[in-house]
Amino acid sequence: MTLLNTVIQSPSKGSRSQPEPEVRPMKPTMQDYPLTLDQLFRRAERQFGQKQIISASPDGVSVTTYAYWAQRTRRLIGGLRGLHLRQGARVGTFAWNSSRHLEISFAGPLSGLVFHPLNVRLPAEQLTYVINDAADDVIFVDRSLLPRLAPHLHMLTTVRQIVVMNDEPSAPNVDPDLPVELVVTDYEELLAAAGNTEIQADDENAAASVCYTSGTTGNPKGVVYSHRSLWLHAMALLQADATAISENDTILPLVPFFHANAWDLGYAAVAAGANLVLPGSDNSGAAIAGLISDHRVTLATAVPAVWSRVLPELRTRDASSLRMLCSGGSAVPERLTYLCRELTGKPMMQVWGMTETGAFASMARTRPHIDAADPEAQKQVTSSQGIPIAGVDFRIVREDTLEELPWDGVASGELQCRGPWVTARYHGEPGGTTVSTSDHWFRTGDAASIDPDGYIRLRDRLKDLIKSGGEWIPTVELEGVLQSHPAVDSVAVIGVPSLRWDERPIAVVALSKDGSVSPGELMDWLRPRVAKLWLPDEIRLVPELPVTSVGKIDKKELRNCFGQETRP
Repeated sequence: MTLLNTVIQSPSKGSRSQPEPEVRPMKPTMQDYPLTLDQLFRRAERQFGQKQIISASPDGVSVTTYAYWAQRTRRLIGGLRGLHLRQGARVGTFAWNSSRHLEISFAGPLSGLVFHPLNVRLPAEQLTYVINDAADDVIFVDRSLLPRLAPHLHMLTTVRQIVVMNDEPSAPNVDPDLPVELVVTDYEELLAAAGNTEIQADDENAAASVCYTSGTTGNPKGVVYSHRSLWLHAMALLQADATAISENDTILPLVPFFHANAWDLGYAAVAAGANLVLPGSDNSGAAIAGLISDHRVTLATAVPAVWSRVLPELRTRDASSLRMLCSGGSAVPERLTYLCRELTGKPMMQVWGMTETGAFASMARTRPHIDAADPEAQKQVTSSQGIPIAGVDFRIVREDTLEELPWDGVASGELQCRGPWVTARYHGEPGGTTVSTSDHWFRTGDAASIDPDGYIRLRDRLKDLIKSGGEWIPTVELEGVLQSHPAVDSVAVIGVPSLRWDERPIAVVALSKDGSVSPGELMDWLRPRVAKLWLPDEIRLVPELPVTSVGKIDKKELRNCFGQETRP
């Protein structure tokens, strides 16, 4: 009998079956190796020592290497130990994006401390709240920013030391009076007096950085990132289907460190060995365009307000090195997308994320099966918030029941997400009940739909939806239509009280530099493009719209100005 003809007979009824062999559980054989920032630091130190860090300041542009930066960062670790800070102490920074700031962003977590970049644009009340809430022990401050910080130091309850970084060496050495109880140290003297010290980072779940939300409703809220979350988010940025950062890149993070750790681009660049360009205090269009051209930047990130200043300046510059421009924080106006494509051959890449989700959670890249030559298909991609990047899960739900809604591009519900760099709670909030659902998804507060290809489209912030006569008006969509008018630079739609309709929309519009259009002409242009219910009761033209400390349009301020009077 051949093997193929062999039939395995089952045991007869009277026979005794053999006992099943014992199945022992198989255990993984991988090393238990913590995901901490020292891995990224050591890799850059050993493998990319010759790569460059370019740092702009009022006194010009300085160029250093990763090797020298790593040497200084190790000395700063020693300097931090010399300040006798307790384990887990918070190290605040009040500074522009510079090589020194990058040194602190690593030296803090590698010393067992928590890096806390402070928002230099916060009003005094919120700034003091954030410093006291985080309980910062020491603040590193650029000398050019010291006059902005000094008047509030007497209101700080935990800060005992100030370290001054001289970002304007040629400026007169005139410092404001500081409280006598504060120990004031010069940054370079701190490094000179310190020696190289061993890195202290072996717990991937230890706090590494804390950033605060912009406080558009109530006080800012703290989001505490672990070594593990920063490590994984940095790796996500190296994905081919994300920003694809590699050693071939020269990266320009125009988003400040206080904006979700500059979107973690410093950590990702160090991990990949990419050149870094740090812009300092001058974010004018001409200055940034010069950095892009002079240093052959390949990837840059900013909010739309910054790109609206930079892109026109690139008309007279060599922008051929650029492979990707990313924009986030608010919707990208259609005119910027077209201008970016005209100048670079590529669309503006919209990214979506929050302080709570670690900047990058989705990106508006074009999937391979979508026709890149179809203008309408491309418009649908670039106007969306993109598709989830690997590592983050999304869903849309009915807010009251948590019933998950289909990804059909029509159903709209609250956008929720989860992942290893998504927060579970805010600093000081033990249970996470205000930010997470009962099944542990982060509540973004956005109303959105998701189409079958995974593209997310924000309909509105839940708190910004306007309910008029029992129907919902999505302000984001109405703003998008208005912003597509060639004369419009920026627009915000807010709801105002109405005796008859409960709420009605009004639009507050800032025109572009050369734009000229009347409110009536805008209304006539809008009328055939939106539902009758959506038409605003009024269009107000203003020189510019108020923005928050992270560059988002401040609707709270607009409501204070225009939304107090009840309409018929």
